[in-house]
Amino acid sequence: MQPDSNATLPPKQLCMSIDAEGVRGMPDVVASEGYLVRGYREGDVVTLAEALQAVGFRDCGVDRLLEVLEDADRRAGSAVVEHRGTIVAVTFASRTSATDVNPVTGRRGEPRREGVLDYVATHPDHQGRGLGRATCTAVSRYLVAQGCETVQLLTDDWRLPAIHLYLSMGFEPVMSRGDMPGRWAAIMSELEKRGYAHA
Repeated sequence: MQPDSNATLPPKQLCMSIDAEGVRGMPDVVASEGYLVRGYREGDVVTLAEALQAVGFRDCGVDRLLEVLEDADRRAGSAVVEHRGTIVAVTFASRTSATDVNPVTGRRGEPRREGVLDYVATHPDHQGRGLGRATCTAVSRYLVAQGCETVQLLTDDWRLPAIHLYLSMGFEPVMSRGDMPGRWAAIMSELEKRGYAHA
C-alpha cells in the first residue's frame, strides 16, 4: 500500500504490526503475585465493562460489551487479568473483516491471516505491573496459533506508555500514509525525552 501524500489528511489512529515469527519470539510473561491471566468467562462482563470504562472506553457498558463478545475470536482468544475476583486488564482477540481493507496490507478479504489486538486496557489502579504485556502476549499467541501471519493494533499518538510497550514487544510502526513518518518521529522524540529505553 502506497502512503497517501495528501498533506491535509484528518487525524487517523496509528497502526502497528508484528509478524508471526516475531510473536513466536515473545518471551513468556509471569503475572505479578495476586494476578491471574486467563481467558474470558461469561461471568466477567460486569467487572470487564468497569475496567474498560475506567481507561476511557466510555461506550463499553454491559450491553455493548455483550455485542462485542458475539465474535467467536473475542470469546475464545481474549485474555483478561483477574485480581481478587475482579477483571483489571484485558486484550481482545479479533481479525480483520473480509469486507474491510486491511490498514497494513491494503488488501481486502483476508480475515483468517490478519489478527488484531482490540480494546487493550489496564485499570489505572493496576498499571505498571506488566498486565498489558501479559494480555497482549497471550492474545498475539492465540492469533498466530489460529493461522494469522500478522498481528496488528491501532493506537493514538498520545498513548506514549502503550506505544512504548508495543515497541518493546516487537511491534513496528506502519507508514500507511504521508503524515505517518512525521508523527512517528515526534513520538520517538517524546519517548526519548521521557527516558523510555526502547525509544
